[in-house]
Amino acid sequence: MYFIGNGTNKVFMSNSPYLQDNFRYLKYGVVDSILDEEGMGRIKVRINGSPTVGGDGDTPIDKLPWAFPLLPKHLSTIPKVGEVVWIFVMGKNSQHADRLYIGPIISQLDKLDEDKFTAGTALRPFTFGQLTAGEPVLTDSTTNKIIPELIGVFPKSDEISIQGRFNTDITQKNNEVVIRAGKFEPSDSNKYKIAFNSKTQGFIQIKNGVNLPSSDDSDATETGTVTNIVSSKINLLTHKNGSPTITLNQENLISDEELTNILKDAHQLPFGDILLDYLRLLKEAIFSHVHNGNGNPATDLSASGNVQAVAALKSKAEDLEKRMLSKNIRIN
Repeated sequence: MYFIGNGTNKVFMSNSPYLQDNFRYLKYGVVDSILDEEGMGRIKVRINGSPTVGGDGDTPIDKLPWAFPLLPKHLSTIPKVGEVVWIFVMGKNSQHADRLYIGPIISQLDKLDEDKFTAGTALRPFTFGQLTAGEPVLTDSTTNKIIPELIGVFPKSDEISIQGRFNTDITQKNNEVVIRAGKFEPSDSNKYKIAFNSKTQGFIQIKNGVNLPSSDDSDATETGTVTNIVSSKINLLTHKNGSPTITLNQENLISDEELTNILKDAHQLPFGDILLDYLRLLKEAIFSHVHNGNGNPATDLSASGNVQAVAALKSKAEDLEKRMLSKNIRIN
């Protein structure tokens, strides 16, 4: 990063040839350490080159200056050792003192998990990178079309998204917010070895402006919001007085062992419409049946019309009981 001019006439220039001794406020470096015992999110970054020209040369890690994150803590992302970051220095005389960083530099979406400097890919977007820019993740270079299996895996250009390191994201679309995990699955159908996961993807989708069907079967229409919660299994859990109770831990909230217990012991959620069918049959059987003599089993002798309430309950009860409880949604 360069500035030329004086006072209020300073002009921002990039790769300016007019600066004396080519001093740069913006440089790139490779992350050597992310261990900050004071927990401030600082990292140690090695800038290539001799210390006499603003680089770090063979300076030991413990002698490298701290680099503080430019992004606020609310959005901070700690890069991995070996990844590349942009380094801002405060001035020519403080290149080995206070530094700021932003990164990691990720060349393409398929490198979100890690894009190391040694792989030669991180700096591909720039003219000084080791490699030329590769083909876009969402297109096939031979047909110049979107790779069908990758549609929906990564955000579109007009969407605002926070991408996780691996297989997760939070995306704001047009009048819609989506939180996802497991958005892709392994696949041999393309060179990236992943494809859109349509089988086990978990997500919360909140949509606004949806045409809502009328609740009273009238022709009246209205629009509103719809929230979809989709997953292989869904647990709706409470802390206090739950049955079974849940135990949280500081590492991952609910451990794999605790999750197994929840999936096994938490109560299955009943389907309201099937439960209502069962209760109606039971009500008719109770209200309609008679006993043909003291001690004899109940019959349908007093049922009005041709409705045989007890017989109907007997014939349908077992099937309704089997279908009444959800296999995939549990509560405590």
